[in-house]
Amino acid sequence: MKKQILAKSKNKNQKIEMETLIEHIEDLLYVLDKILCKIKFKYIDERVSNTVQINFEKLLRYICILHDLGKMNSKFQQKIELANKIDELSKEENKEEILNLRSRVKNIKDERHNILSGGFLKTIFNDLDIDESLKTVLYKAILLHHGNYEKYLEICESKIEKALLRDVEEGIFLNDEFDIQEIEAYINKSLNINIEFNEQFLDYNFMDELSEDFGGNRDLQYLYIVFKGFLNLIDHLASTQIKEFEYFLPYTKEEIDKKLINNIKEKTNKNNIEFRPMQNKLRELMDENVITEAFTGSGKTAADYRWYGKRKIFLVPNKISAESFYNDAEKILGEENIGILHGDISLYVEDDNSNVNSEGVKTTLRDKTLSRNFAKSYIIATVDQLLLSMFKYPGYEKIFASIYESYITIDEVHLLHPRMYLTLIYFIQFASKYLNTKFHLMTATLPQAYKEKLMECNVDFIESNKDEQVEENRKIELKVLKNDEKVIMKEIEKALKNKCKILIIRNTVDKAIDIFNKAKEKFPQNEINLLHSRFTFEDKKQKYIDILEQKGDIWVSTQAVEISLDLDFQVIISDNAPMESIIQRMGRCNRHDTLEFGTFYILNETEEDVYPKVVKKSTLKQLKELKNKVISMKDRKEELEKYYCLAEIQKYFEDEFQEAERSIKNIYGLMYGELNGEEIIFNYEPYLNIVDNKKEASKLFRNININAKVILESDYRKLEKKRASFKEYQFKSIQISEGYYHKLNGLGALYIEEGYLILRDMYCTYDKERGLEIKNKSELKKLSIENYFL
Repeated sequence: MKKQILAKSKNKNQKIEMETLIEHIEDLLYVLDKILCKIKFKYIDERVSNTVQINFEKLLRYICILHDLGKMNSKFQQKIELANKIDELSKEENKEEILNLRSRVKNIKDERHNILSGGFLKTIFNDLDIDESLKTVLYKAILLHHGNYEKYLEICESKIEKALLRDVEEGIFLNDEFDIQEIEAYINKSLNINIEFNEQFLDYNFMDELSEDFGGNRDLQYLYIVFKGFLNLIDHLASTQIKEFEYFLPYTKEEIDKKLINNIKEKTNKNNIEFRPMQNKLRELMDENVITEAFTGSGKTAADYRWYGKRKIFLVPNKISAESFYNDAEKILGEENIGILHGDISLYVEDDNSNVNSEGVKTTLRDKTLSRNFAKSYIIATVDQLLLSMFKYPGYEKIFASIYESYITIDEVHLLHPRMYLTLIYFIQFASKYLNTKFHLMTATLPQAYKEKLMECNVDFIESNKDEQVEENRKIELKVLKNDEKVIMKEIEKALKNKCKILIIRNTVDKAIDIFNKAKEKFPQNEINLLHSRFTFEDKKQKYIDILEQKGDIWVSTQAVEISLDLDFQVIISDNAPMESIIQRMGRCNRHDTLEFGTFYILNETEEDVYPKVVKKSTLKQLKELKNKVISMKDRKEELEKYYCLAEIQKYFEDEFQEAERSIKNIYGLMYGELNGEEIIFNYEPYLNIVDNKKEASKLFRNININAKVILESDYRKLEKKRASFKEYQFKSIQISEGYYHKLNGLGALYIEEGYLILRDMYCTYDKERGLEIKNKSELKKLSIENYFL
């Protein structure tokens, strides 16, 4: 019996079954039908030649059928067979045999199957009714569906010709070992043509198509981006072998409203629920780009559910916000429709068969896989998950396909750094014009500089609540407190005597640890908890659960609590910060309006830390005028608007935007001219760094090096001994800032082993209460003397 041509090897860990090439193509066509059933690709004459009529679905179906024909080569088939053997073996019992098989796989030098697919296309395309200019688009989409052209710059044409002759023609076509007639019959039937794989079939002169150059024809370049994006999206989804997923929201507008009302009833214990004017306005503006400038408690999140599209993406500033919104959205729309996507989502994955009733955000491997492939109808993600596409890392086109005709909401827009905000503007410019995407920007208030950038982007936005009425509730008394340990401890003692829950917010981890230590010493009978970034992931995850339940008497935290955590403390003591951050922190005081007023202390200091001195000085000066006054939500909105009108704050934003624009232009090697999303995608390539992966793109997006993850040496050795999984290593990882990395590296405390960044225990301390700390100077000095004698 002849061997079938294989496309996918078995992978028990990923729950992937071995598939033949025909089975894999069938999976692609299944996904294609599921995705395109509600998407109407708009044929706009200015994008393509006036003489060409495009049947987008038909052409996409062609490339789905043809994209993997290059897997019909003997070396690729050998690799799949070896991979299947490896998957069948027990890792514990057959370690040496597995290593031997992996070595054999590594030594098989095969050319990329996506490139080899090009040799099949000429004969097939000649029998299909495709315009010549569109053949070029389809060629490029298939040849480059794994990566972009830069990946293949040094590819040798003679090697491709040799591989086509040796591995395809001789290795498959002229080899009785493989059943090629099965593939012939499938293509003939699915494309309604007649082909036969023989010595005359292959085209050895297709390499001229291996580029992303369209001679300046922007219409064809656009089609290439969209075809390649949808091919990648469909291919990746088909490769998961998951058939049951909801790509589009399965609810009518009326059903959404009913679910929303039930959720509000459950939260408020009220029976007569009516939508507010703003929430009704959002429903009216379903087909428009919208900006909602509404303060906390106005109901803008509920309003956003009524701004309804067949697919929804909800973008938030950070991971904590994503997790908070996920929990709420899951209750309203159902877990089968909701996906969550951020950098650490793999660590939330639980086994599909697990009976563990864990707390907090949890997701299955299946749901994580679907979310990462944008196969959920409502996806909650951090902003970088979409905006990084503007830096065109390989595969960015998939992002564009996944948002085609989607509704995208960006929450807390005013908290985006000018660099991120400008990237968002460019993204909106491209996506609204070329991907038929709608946008909803939500914010408590928007600085004038941000409004001007939005107006300059030439995309029309309608205000949903121009005359917002902010309620005079959730009141707090504002006090200015001397930045002195004794004074702070005295106020904490007073609050504890009054049975108040206390939150202390510091701007840096070191300050948070310091006040935590002093409070523990001063109040040993009270339960005091600490939250910051320098805990292992498993400890940090538990702390988020604990703070949401508000366990204990006092919580000390960094600014992580500012966004989207449903906390309600009677007393808050906060470092000085920009006004928008202070207003966010105030939102955690008397949040549920259970008191006549809560008490909010701001520390009297203006030294630069993570925030510039100019914004801290302006904030403190303005708030001092309100000290000892009781202020409502309405008062806070007015103060924030007043703050944004200050000359020094306007200049600060102006300078920040100028620097952000210069920096982004530098990435694309530009000195002059205006940047916009259309030009970035069609004309410019990243210049400062050739972006070859998503991680590099993230550096450009944030203008910082990505925070490092370290593992304590003692934890690493234990994990190594038990042969732990990748996930177990990540649970023991600790995220550190760039500055902290340089401190540790300067001490010689770091080294790399097996791809992990290891931290020598002797240079630091770690416990579940305080997290990671570098030892004090005297201990380090003693350590360096001992090491000298060693």
